[in-house]
Amino acid sequence: MNLEYIYRQMVRVLHGDIICINEEGKIEACYGDMAALGNPLFTDPEFLADICNRKIRDYPEIFCENDTIFYAVISLNDRFSNSVGRKIIVGPVSVEKRTKASEHYLMEHHRISETTGFRLSFCELKVFGSGVLMLYHMITGKEMTLNDLWQKNGIQETDIIEVKGQVSSTIFERQEQELPHNPYDQELRELDSIRHGDVEMLNRSLSETYRGEVGQLAKNQIRQAKNIAICVIALASRAAISGGMIPEEAFSMVDGYIMKIEDMNNAVKIDSMMRQAEYEFAERVAEIHKNQQKNELIERTKNYIYQNLHSEIIIGEIGLKIGVNSSYLSDLFHKVEGMTIQQYIRKEKIRLAENMLRYSDYEVKEIAGYLSFCSQSYFGNIFRQQTGMTPAKYRKKYGKQKEPK
Repeated sequence: MNLEYIYRQMVRVLHGDIICINEEGKIEACYGDMAALGNPLFTDPEFLADICNRKIRDYPEIFCENDTIFYAVISLNDRFSNSVGRKIIVGPVSVEKRTKASEHYLMEHHRISETTGFRLSFCELKVFGSGVLMLYHMITGKEMTLNDLWQKNGIQETDIIEVKGQVSSTIFERQEQELPHNPYDQELRELDSIRHGDVEMLNRSLSETYRGEVGQLAKNQIRQAKNIAICVIALASRAAISGGMIPEEAFSMVDGYIMKIEDMNNAVKIDSMMRQAEYEFAERVAEIHKNQQKNELIERTKNYIYQNLHSEIIIGEIGLKIGVNSSYLSDLFHKVEGMTIQQYIRKEKIRLAENMLRYSDYEVKEIAGYLSFCSQSYFGNIFRQQTGMTPAKYRKKYGKQKEPK
């Protein structure tokens, strides 16, 4: 096995250096483009020694600094080396794109000079974990799942004992204060109203009065409001999916609302945004129930189309993807929806284009390219046919207003 080749290729996947440590705790090889003067393992001998002295484990050890700077340590066994003290170290990498604060932290704590032009690479956390597992398998022949990796590096026995104690304490305090949670049956009515697309029923369920209150999910008032909103919106999305909403669309709505809520710092506005999300889910389901007869094949077709709106969708391939004859699917879709699959694809692409024109700064040409229209003029023609105006006029009328300089 050519380990050097593997290390060089895995650097491209992990976006961080891969460093080989010998049995004496010294660096014997480094793969990657991070300069020695910009790598904490070179600039901080105490940090290197601390890593080398870590307990040898039979799985990749993941640890981090400053919450977002990650490393992985793979201990090599006798099968591939003469000493169990040899290690492979991956990192550092940042799991957040905004790395200025992380770069400053590393320079300050690991004697990295600003004159080195130090830059910290970004690697999405799941990619980092999967890459480490792949490297671990190539070196040791052992297999692990990503979930196993997180579990072995995450929750410890002491954490479990602490959380059980916290649960017991919370139950005791609520019993002592005779302060129950909000009733479960009220939550069921709230979610059922979304599942059935019944906005009036949602109104009634939210207007109910009852003894009790939602649980404490944070010590800070704003964080409490955000955590409750995240829970409610996630549950509402599942109810909407159960009611017929396309999963990918529902999940995207969750992402959008939660990202907006994360930027808010007013508990009243956060609560209002949470309720707005519930109403929008209920309205979407109501629209689905009003305009279509639910059919599993149709739902799978729509979900495939939604996931691939940015691509050129070939109708013949949809049937292959969902395992049904394309002609049968086309006839069924037209019968149920009252339009052809091609017409539906165009309608959904234009609907997404409307959102981009309203809320993004992308140029019309970029939107046309993103949605895989063959040209900007063709996109403009289709857009005008569906909306009654050109993309430029639509943006001028409905687009977000730029703040005056």
